[in-house]
Amino acid sequence: MRRQLIALIVGALVLLGAQQLQAQSPGSAGTGTLEVYFLDTEGGQATLVVTPTHESMLIDTGFAGGRDSDRILAAMKLAGVTVLDYVVITHYHGDHVGGAAELAAKVPIRHFIDHGPYTVELQPNRVAGFAAYKPVREMARVTVPKPGDTIPLQGVDVDIVSASGALMTTSLNGAPGAGLANPLCRDARLKVPDPTPENLESLGLVLRFGRFRMLNLGDLTWNQEHRLVCPNNLIGTFDLFHTTRHGDPNSGAPQLVHAIRARAAVMNNGERKGGAPEYWQTVHDAPGLEDLWQLHRSAAGGADHNAADSFLANVNETDHGHYLHMSVRPDGSFTIANSRTGFTKDYPARR
Repeated sequence: MRRQLIALIVGALVLLGAQQLQAQSPGSAGTGTLEVYFLDTEGGQATLVVTPTHESMLIDTGFAGGRDSDRILAAMKLAGVTVLDYVVITHYHGDHVGGAAELAAKVPIRHFIDHGPYTVELQPNRVAGFAAYKPVREMARVTVPKPGDTIPLQGVDVDIVSASGALMTTSLNGAPGAGLANPLCRDARLKVPDPTPENLESLGLVLRFGRFRMLNLGDLTWNQEHRLVCPNNLIGTFDLFHTTRHGDPNSGAPQLVHAIRARAAVMNNGERKGGAPEYWQTVHDAPGLEDLWQLHRSAAGGADHNAADSFLANVNETDHGHYLHMSVRPDGSFTIANSRTGFTKDYPARR
């Protein structure tokens, strides 16, 4: 009897210790957190999303050449992911679709989401990424969504707000602040579009997990950003803003950047791509912003238009491959960690 009692006590202590260990391991399976890895593709995009039930969604695949697909695989290994449930290709520029064919040869991909079986840019220096992806696409399961459609990621709401040149025209259902008049539209200006029309095709996503909301618009243009929030803000407010078009000044309309009132922003720039001082300043000055994180220090930004070292994943072209890792809890609180420095910042739930 005594031995049975001791065994029961020891078993309870072991169980308690395991539960405590699990609670102390942010991002581990079963903790109920959403994990997001902002990967360094040196001015491209690859963002890995892993749900509490271990479903996965990759937004874009970076450049061709093996470097970026290997970095994606490394992040998947860290997250314990062996299959990609969804790969979203926002558009067919080489820094977004370039690694798709290589990745498909290395890991199972269950479903692609993209803007259709075409690209509007057929110049040799623009079409290579799409040309490599096209034969993979023809053999894969592919969905071409419309604004208002969703991606059925378990436990996470993913809404499409732009696709194939079209934008949502009604307020996003249930989004905080959606549908309200935007006073920033009064003095807002538009821009003459630059000659890269494939950007207009970008899939734009709103991701919601519990009370947390993230906005990722791919390379959507300034004038399209304007239409999403003027005269009314159709998409609402956010906790995390993944900056549009790497911080290029052909995007980043203040009437959107300031209206969404994000607490934190992540800029997927390279040292010499994106990270424009005027874009950086627009984000830096946005109401409610606490921090601007960057995947690279911007050479153009100099001393005045770059984040502090703790918020820079990579500081030059020879220091590369470091990533930002965000863990999100259902109450809307989240943590961002810098893999280069080990610096971590907590963002408590909003009251």
